[in-house]
Amino acid sequence: MFTKSQITIKPLIDYLREQNMLLDNVADILVKEGKALERRDLVAIEELAEKKSELMLNIQANDQRIKLHPDVEELKTTYADHVALIRQKLEACKKKNIINGKLIDMSIASCRRLTSVMMDLRDKNTKNMTYTDKGTTTARGLAIVNLQA
Repeated sequence: MFTKSQITIKPLIDYLREQNMLLDNVADILVKEGKALERRDLVAIEELAEKKSELMLNIQANDQRIKLHPDVEELKTTYADHVALIRQKLEACKKKNIINGKLIDMSIASCRRLTSVMMDLRDKNTKNMTYTDKGTTTARGLAIVNLQA
C-alpha cells in the first residue's frame, strides 16, 4: 500500500496539458484512420485502431487523475479556458470518429452488395446446386450450356 508521501501528485495544469496532448494525438490518429479507410488499407486500419484504443485508455486514466486531484475545484475558475479547449477537442474527435464509423458501415454494406451480386451471378451460371457430405454447396454444370443430340 502506498502512503501519502510515496504518491507524487503533479500540478493540475500538467494533467490538463497531458490531456490536451493526448487529444491532439487521437485527432491525428482519426485523420490517418479516415484516409486508411478510404484506401481500404486493412493493415494500417488495424494498427491505428490499436493506437487509438491505447490513447483512449490513457485519456480515461488521466481524466481520473484530474477528477481526483486536490485542486479539482480550480477547473471551474483558474483553468476554465483549458477545460473548454479540451472539451472542444474531445467533441471534434467524437465527430471524426462517427464519420469514420460511417465509412466502415458503408464499406461493409458495399462488401455485402458485392457478395450478393457475385452469388446471383454464380446462381445464374450454374444449375443443379447440391450439397456435399460436409454441407457445402457445389454446382453441377453450367446453366447456359444447352446441348441437344
